[in-house]
Amino acid sequence: GLIVFKEGEANAQQVCSRLEKVVTGLASNPRLDGVQTVTFFSQGKVISESLGTLLNSGMIGGLLAALVLFVFLRRGRLTLVICLSIPLSMLMSLTVMYFAGETLNILSLLALMVCVGLLVDNSVVVAENIHRLRQEGLPRREACIRGAGEIALAIIMSTLTTIVVFLPVALVEGNAQFFFMRMALPISVALLASLLVALIFVPLSVHLTLSDNGTTHRPGVARRAWMRLVSLVESVYNTTFRRLRRGYVALLAFFLQRRLDLILALFLVFAVTAAASVQNISFVDVQDDERSGFSINVEMPTDSTLEETEAWFLTAEQQIESHADELDLEGWFLFHRKAAGALQGWFKNPRTNRITPREVTERVKELLPPKPGLRLFTGDENQTDEGRGEDTFVATLYGEDAELLDRVAGELETVLGQVQGVLGVKRGFQRTPSELGLVLDRDRTQRLGVNPQVVAGVVGYALRGTPLPRYLDEGRAVPVRIRFREADRESLAELSSFAVPTSAGAFVPLSSVTDPRVLADPGVIVRRDKRIARTITLELEEGSESETRERLAALTGQIDLPEGVAFGAPPTNPFEDDLSSLRFAGLLSIVFIYLLMGFLFESFILPLSIILTIPLASIGVIWIHIIAGRDIDFLGAVGIVLLIGVVVNNGIVLIDYVNRLRGAGMSRFEALVAAADRRFRPIMMTAITTIGGLLPLAFAGRTSLGFSYTSFSLTLIGGMTTATLLTMLVVPIFYTLFDDLRETFGATLRRGMRGGQAGAGTATPA
Repeated sequence: GLIVFKEGEANAQQVCSRLEKVVTGLASNPRLDGVQTVTFFSQGKVISESLGTLLNSGMIGGLLAALVLFVFLRRGRLTLVICLSIPLSMLMSLTVMYFAGETLNILSLLALMVCVGLLVDNSVVVAENIHRLRQEGLPRREACIRGAGEIALAIIMSTLTTIVVFLPVALVEGNAQFFFMRMALPISVALLASLLVALIFVPLSVHLTLSDNGTTHRPGVARRAWMRLVSLVESVYNTTFRRLRRGYVALLAFFLQRRLDLILALFLVFAVTAAASVQNISFVDVQDDERSGFSINVEMPTDSTLEETEAWFLTAEQQIESHADELDLEGWFLFHRKAAGALQGWFKNPRTNRITPREVTERVKELLPPKPGLRLFTGDENQTDEGRGEDTFVATLYGEDAELLDRVAGELETVLGQVQGVLGVKRGFQRTPSELGLVLDRDRTQRLGVNPQVVAGVVGYALRGTPLPRYLDEGRAVPVRIRFREADRESLAELSSFAVPTSAGAFVPLSSVTDPRVLADPGVIVRRDKRIARTITLELEEGSESETRERLAALTGQIDLPEGVAFGAPPTNPFEDDLSSLRFAGLLSIVFIYLLMGFLFESFILPLSIILTIPLASIGVIWIHIIAGRDIDFLGAVGIVLLIGVVVNNGIVLIDYVNRLRGAGMSRFEALVAAADRRFRPIMMTAITTIGGLLPLAFAGRTSLGFSYTSFSLTLIGGMTTATLLTMLVVPIFYTLFDDLRETFGATLRRGMRGGQAGAGTATPA
């Protein structure tokens, strides 16, 4: 087996490509005739696969967005103009990234992939506003100028609310900061580019593509075929979205008269959603069914020979190979030394059955041949940052003696590993081989006057020699070391005859003051809070995690440990720290968004109605994960923070238009109904194009490394769906409530001020 590492600054794909050429060239070497070379893993192929998944999903998402736009607009040139905002914005963002020294990687491409649907949002709103003004009879030029000008402040603010979510991430640490900082520049630049395209390119293009009467001209047969297509699409739109729009407007008018009914229904939905989330959803580092395979570490009895270990592993390989289809394995890899080894397997992609990684691990353990003294460890443990997860139980031992701690931990692993519901023990480090040590006899050294440091120096000189000053040869500094001949230091007998000086000036052999012993050396020493710590991580069987954890907690509480050893709190989970960072960033993002909207609406009460779209989005996030049967992983949590800045956009556009209608003289009720009717199409278009752009990514599955975008996509899709469907109902209702609150507060303040002025006018000097 050969593992090749690249240099830090080298490009992984280029290195892998050159390596593949070398491996291919080896096959034609006559000296290697009959030798078969198999590549188990190539990081270059994994990167290409991941990039290909993102690029293909982006192209499919772009086509879906174009189809949605055509269904709503039913104008070919106008649809083309809006669709062109995607490549134009992408080109501008890539140009900025190039001059900023950024490179394309999986995270930056994921960020651009998310932007595919978002990039048309601003263009859709501007184009729809221009189209509405043309229908009201305004000339082309005036409609384009006014249409872009009226909506400019709203789309600028909606764009900034998405970008501002990245600012709080600079205050956090860990994986959360890493992910967001890699995604911040591509998304921010792309959205700012789309804003520029929407305010300049779209009005100019619409002005050029529309005739004075608002129609386009197509000759003869092509025109008739086009009109038939438009008629077909219009009939589809009328039977679906036009009816939905009328239903929404009627429903809004109904609930504007019965606001309390909607609020009670909303609280009921939140209560049911919260109860369902507690029972069915949890935050996990990685989706259990999207892990890339299994890993089992094997520890053979100490007296095993290499031939015995090899025979056991060959039998194990035969068992795995004969059950490869049942276990859904694409490949497997076995490695062993004299007394230890490992078995690894990776799943087919895409998967062909529903067997989970933990079920595979349990099944493989059943298939492995039994052997007295054999110990199996289900995966790797990290002594420094392994924390408590849903599928693991962690017990931490503290003490002052590393050897005692390691021995007690080994005994506890055997006891705890036999508890019902425990799948296996994770091994944190390979068992180190015993070492040969020369132990000083302190009585002899004192009696003979031998300094222990001199003994250590003699042994060091005997084995390693000592370096001399470098030798300069034609400008080159050549390292020089003086040491004994290998024949004089190749065995313990030669080493024992080395002379050690005494304080009296005499010499004694090394063997007279030392005793050779075989010592057991601890492989790793980890300190926490200035104490030596050792963790025991147990992997739990699927479906009985809570019961098993309770049994283990009760058992560890009853165990009588040796003096100097005690159980302590488990180490913190880095994933929990990342979640805490994301929660902090999300809350701070909400504050920033609220301040931005307060600036836009010149009020700090009305923006509260738009902030409510954020909890509305959480309804969709929870239910779409429940329906899909998935937990929320780390990328899903990243998607929640990103969702905060996205879902408020439609509310901003809606309430901005309501305020403009009220400023033109409409009553509040009429303005809300008219705004819901006129903003239905742009809101639905922006939401569906964003959702359509993410659908391919949701079905892409995991990569060869087990990296999955599923939860990330589901988070944005579910949140956008419920936020869009409920925005035009809930936001207007709460807008009226907060507007009444503002009026009441303002009237109370004015009465107080008038009363104070009147009192001051009638006051007389004392």
